[in-house]
Amino acid sequence: MNKINILKNLCLSVFICGQFLFLSCLSSNQSNHNTQIIEQPAFEVPIPQINLLKPLEVSQKPEDVALAKKIDELIEKSEFANARWGVFAVSLKDGRVLVARDGQKLFTPASVQKIITAIVALEKLGADFRWQTRVLAEKQIEDGTLDGDLILYGQGAPDFSAEGVEQLVSQLRSKGLKKIKGNIVGDESYFKGDSLGEGWTWNDLQWYYGAEASALSINRNQATVTLQDGKPQATTSFIQFSGEVQPNENGEVESIGLKRELGNNKVYVWGKGKNLDVRVAVENPALWSAQILKEALEKKGIVVEGAARAANWKTEDKPNVENFSELAKIESQTLAEIVRKMNKDSVNLYAELILRTLGKKFGEQAPNENAKIEKTRGDDSAGVSVIKKWLEENGVIFQETEAIRDGSGLSRLNFVTPETLGRALIAASQKKTGETFRNSLPIAGTDGTLSGRLGNARGKILAKTGSITYVNALAGYAKNERETLAFVILCNNETRKADSSVLIDSIATTLSE
Repeated sequence: MNKINILKNLCLSVFICGQFLFLSCLSSNQSNHNTQIIEQPAFEVPIPQINLLKPLEVSQKPEDVALAKKIDELIEKSEFANARWGVFAVSLKDGRVLVARDGQKLFTPASVQKIITAIVALEKLGADFRWQTRVLAEKQIEDGTLDGDLILYGQGAPDFSAEGVEQLVSQLRSKGLKKIKGNIVGDESYFKGDSLGEGWTWNDLQWYYGAEASALSINRNQATVTLQDGKPQATTSFIQFSGEVQPNENGEVESIGLKRELGNNKVYVWGKGKNLDVRVAVENPALWSAQILKEALEKKGIVVEGAARAANWKTEDKPNVENFSELAKIESQTLAEIVRKMNKDSVNLYAELILRTLGKKFGEQAPNENAKIEKTRGDDSAGVSVIKKWLEENGVIFQETEAIRDGSGLSRLNFVTPETLGRALIAASQKKTGETFRNSLPIAGTDGTLSGRLGNARGKILAKTGSITYVNALAGYAKNERETLAFVILCNNETRKADSSVLIDSIATTLSE
């Protein structure tokens, strides 16, 4: 999630009052779902000959000292001087550290955390890795009839959608399926553990960026809510509405409130106005997926005698799918494509599903330091162990005190150092998947979450943005006339109404000049 883009889209204001979120003057264009795909980054990043197993030394060259001093002055003379700032910049040409403002102190990274998730996933899974979504049954189709339940079995595909459901239905029809004497079961039991990140705040969970990570996710586990004649409506009937918005009179300021209850899909709206276009997270995506499949089957004339159901790793009577027959399946886009969308648009759900996939695939190779925890941990926690092990083995993690709690950066319990993030960027450039990783980063003034930022550094900066409450961040690569730098800029504890991203952009631009 990028706070700059959200604030622009909300137009006037977003403020939290108690348990309610009030939205004023909401724009009809909240996000860019179709980010322009640019096959190549704005510039080539050299493969650095830097030994990450050794300490990185802060440069004493006069020009580097002057650069560090200039950045310190930009911060200290700004209205954001009271915030905590971490800035780290290292040359990929010779490994000298140009800037190291609190480079070894702990900071909350926000969505910059996604660069670590992306780097490790590309190395461990491979850029060509694909997820599968399968349709299974205990029995075979006989004379057009399936005697039993139809299982929609998810394995973590981030991009599974209603279009994918249509493809599965087409495959089932080609096998002569006309009737199902059972239920449609959305099975998300492939992942065990928590579907929400550790350290996520409760009031993030109703919004699209707080969507739960299910092995059977669909349509990004989100729906768009709008108004028609004062009545709320959504892109799915899976959401239940109450409340009504009254028309504003005599030029009153529009003020519309929306609240989705925790643990269900009941949404209440109130206030005055006529403009509402927001995205909310959909609870229980496995059941939603089963409902979408059931409706798609019936639309094609296939009779379903049962109902839509859901099963997860805790369900006592969940189907034992290991011995079931596969009736249909589709594959996701490649990991390279998923990572690109994740980083360009800062999609939290994608990062969380990647994290759990890492835990599922490689968790046994990354034991937890606490043997008791290891025996009961979920794939989310195992994924964190996989990431930390890779970072340690590749000389990235600098301190044992650093904490990783999710894959997306939405957690307030993530704590890493600017140097660790800088080292991760160096390590990425030394790997075969380095170019794929760089292709995933937003390009200054061009696309993704940087499309409206850093226009004066267009083509000179590739970087991931990050923003949660009181945190702004930017990390990536900057090219100037002399060399290419890996850089990290983290701002924590910034409570002013003004946005510190303006200063972050000034610092990044300084590095690219």
